Amino acid sequence: LRLGYCPSHFRESTTVVLRKPGKDNYTVPKAYRPIALLNTVGKVMDAVIARRLSHLVETQHVL
Repeated sequence: LRLGYCPSHFRESTTVVLRKPGKDNYTVPKAYRPIALLNTVGKVMDAVIARRLSHLVETQHVL
């Protein structure tokens, strides 16, 4: 966090396509739902940064 660097593999995701239940015709794209699976370490790092920024904004009355 101090370096301001986030490895690119922390921001990558894998998309899985799932069938929507109860659809009659699975030959059309609307019958499927894409789900993005994110890297857990990247999500934790995003949460830490968001918490720190929120604390800074509240204590320093930035907004």
